[in-house]
Amino acid sequence: MRLAHLGPRGTYTEAAALAFAPDAELMPVATVTAAVAAVEAGQADAAVCAIENAIDGSINETIDLLLREDGHLHVRGEVVLAIHHALVGPPGLDVSAATVVYSHPSALGQCRRRLAEFAPNARAVAALSTAAAIESSMKETGALAVGNRLSAELYQATIYAEDIADEPGNETRFVVLGHEDAARTGNDKTSIAFTTHHDRPGSLVEVLGIFSRRGINLTRIESRPTRRALGTYVFLVDLLGHRDDPPVAEAIEEARGVTLWMRVLGSYPRWLGTRA
Repeated sequence: MRLAHLGPRGTYTEAAALAFAPDAELMPVATVTAAVAAVEAGQADAAVCAIENAIDGSINETIDLLLREDGHLHVRGEVVLAIHHALVGPPGLDVSAATVVYSHPSALGQCRRRLAEFAPNARAVAALSTAAAIESSMKETGALAVGNRLSAELYQATIYAEDIADEPGNETRFVVLGHEDAARTGNDKTSIAFTTHHDRPGSLVEVLGIFSRRGINLTRIESRPTRRALGTYVFLVDLLGHRDDPPVAEAIEEARGVTLWMRVLGSYPRWLGTRA
């Protein structure tokens, strides 16, 4: 299997790709959009993309790619990783005097308070990935980066502090996107997206009630702007069960009748691996 993922070497997404398929041929690319494009072009079999973090919330780039009108990829798997951010940089640096700290925007958001404590005078600068951030910090006087231990070792950076996330229990969920979703395993999840009748009171409750009446557990719900009119939203829902399970299939069919638009984003096995 060829797996496209956010690179370069040493990113959390690379770790997620290896957790999903240890024997896969890894294809590091510069952005999440490039990873999805590689699958669409047939250069990769699937793309591994971060979709939500326990501290910083949703990864909008991945969600927006899933919701594209011309998009045709499906969620075929998920991986949940424990995230251990480290503060790293060139050897011999006075951390409190650092002037800049590089990292992926998500990582910067997850460590905002702790970074202010460690390096109060450092401005946060976004990088394409945590690994690229460490690489940049090694080339600049007075620069730090937020990344993981593997990346620090790859770039021979010094680790000045470990586990610097603002909250404990930091985890990121990654989805695996391909042209087809996965077959039933008996322990699955399904992701759907829909829009409601925005001018009709109770339209969202009506949709959610369809799943509730069948005892289908919804594990995640959020909204994203439709990008067409202010105050209109796409709702994204993860639920337990496979789209081919009769109760789930019946609920989805009924929900289609009361929504403006609905898309099944994919069914896939629940992640039961080690969060490491």
